[in-house]
Amino acid sequence: SMRLNQLSSQLTAAGQNGRLDEVGLIVSELSQLYTELQTLQAAVTSETSSSARQELVNCRIVLHGMMDAVQDIRTATAEQYRQVLGENKTVFEQLDEAAQQSEYSQAYQYRLAFKQMDEVSQHLHQLDGSMLDTGYQLERGAMAGDTLNGAVQSEDLTLGTDEGGTMM
Repeated sequence: SMRLNQLSSQLTAAGQNGRLDEVGLIVSELSQLYTELQTLQAAVTSETSSSARQELVNCRIVLHGMMDAVQDIRTATAEQYRQVLGENKTVFEQLDEAAQQSEYSQAYQYRLAFKQMDEVSQHLHQLDGSMLDTGYQLERGAMAGDTLNGAVQSEDLTLGTDEGGTMM
């Protein structure tokens, strides 16, 4: 969670100062975290502690904050893109990339920043899904290792109706 907090701070700072040149590093770190999480999933045992599950919850909270920040940056970037281009938006979008970059460099930079935020968003969602999976595995491992701790297996639950036909 410390690494995610650091990445979150970097992302927020990049969005506030408009310098999105660090986005590549953020994407790289998110990819590395995803790989590490995959390794963790393979090592889940019934002895895995509840602190690991809590750490995943903390990480997901940070991830969701980062998702919100990415959405804010995307929105601001799209607005700036539209403002810079004004009536030239259609013309800009019909140009090839080289012409976009040379004739409308500021709009081109906003378009790149928007695409970068899409990439960051994809990585965040992938990491979030993987954390959900890992949390589920940790929970299953904890339940398999200690079912006497008040945990109820889903197979043990029954569903019935009372005399009035309502579910209970």
